[in-house]
Amino acid sequence: METRFGASPPYTVGVEEEFQLIDPRTRALTPKIEEVLAAGDGELPEGTLASELSASCLEVRTPAYASVAELARALPALRARVRRLAERSGARLVSAGAHPFSPAAEQPITGKPRYRKVDEEMGWPARMQAIYGLHVHVAVPGGEEAVRAVSALARHVPLFIALSANSPFWEGRDTRLASVRAKVFGLIPRSGLPPRFASWEEFVRHVERLVRAGSIRDYTFCWWDVRPHPKLGTVELRAPDAQTDPGRTAALAALCQCLAAAAEEFEPEDPLLTEENKWRATRHGLEAELYDFSGQRTVAARRAAEELVGRLLPVARELGCEAELEGVLEISRSATGADRQRTVLAREGSLKSVVDYLAEATA
Repeated sequence: METRFGASPPYTVGVEEEFQLIDPRTRALTPKIEEVLAAGDGELPEGTLASELSASCLEVRTPAYASVAELARALPALRARVRRLAERSGARLVSAGAHPFSPAAEQPITGKPRYRKVDEEMGWPARMQAIYGLHVHVAVPGGEEAVRAVSALARHVPLFIALSANSPFWEGRDTRLASVRAKVFGLIPRSGLPPRFASWEEFVRHVERLVRAGSIRDYTFCWWDVRPHPKLGTVELRAPDAQTDPGRTAALAALCQCLAAAAEEFEPEDPLLTEENKWRATRHGLEAELYDFSGQRTVAARRAAEELVGRLLPVARELGCEAELEGVLEISRSATGADRQRTVLAREGSLKSVVDYLAEATA
């Protein structure tokens, strides 16, 4: 297996943000990905823009930054440039975990061979993936460090979902979930929490077995909430919903970076136990009551976020992301993205108004 661990300084960080492309008139999803990619050709560094499974999804990739502070400074300007490209292509840019009313299965699939193959192999589950996430990459020195970082991040996936919850609506209905995206993504194989690997060799053997069985072509077809990404030399957190506010993106990136750097401080947890808390966070967001299985106590998600930030502050100071990590406290003391969308609907009475709010707040 090709690896690039150690090719860049440890704990550099970058993000991938998946944006919705919206018709300005109808506010529905629009399959404008090819037009936006063409408009961006030569406008942005190569590799910044990419397509995803749905033709109404635009993925924006940042470079790797030495600190989350640098990432936080760069994100608003990058979003503004991408927003202008989308508008030149006849679309608007929206950042949230799911579109409030567009039917998922009606969205065209992009022409990229990888995704055509996914559509052919999976059928309906693939057609339901009109969802939008935030992926955070943190560089690590080696395979063993990657396994430890994946373990530390995996046990905190419920908290990441609670903090990032930004998809309450699905095809015109309030799902009563804080993150419907988390449940929709679970339709595809090899999603959800990662298996608990004791070593890098165990991860490699697992992937090799799946390849020999004909289940996957390589490890990138393991779409877990957290995974090693050896070709990039990173661990990749995939659980959060796309964030409307770029400041929240930076805060979640800081939390991810700190957990990866402090991974040795966190004991692995049984994924079956973590799954219980993941459901609570998916349903209730920051109002969830999470169970601390090691301490045998129940703790409110907001309180869990405060305790974790306090534990990680010394690491954040070393990494230069203290201010961004404290942004997690700001999230925990305020409304989730899902709550804000519901507030707009209650005030305006229209899901189109929710889309308008998201479009205005995105950049």
